[in-house]
Amino acid sequence: MLKSLFSKNSNKEQTLKLKFSKEDNSWLVLKGHSIMFIGQQEQCKLYMSNFS
Repeated sequence: MLKSLFSKNSNKEQTLKLKFSKEDNSWLVLKGHSIMFIGQQEQCKLYMSNFS
């Protein structure tokens, strides 16, 4: 049971997310709490399609 809880969390952390940063005025691709890519929205979508 504990193993399944940890594996569910790790799957969420491996998912790429697209987010707009008002501070940087740019789009970010996030993986967990790490920034993987910064750029324009179309660039980020291309990055996500290549690495997801």
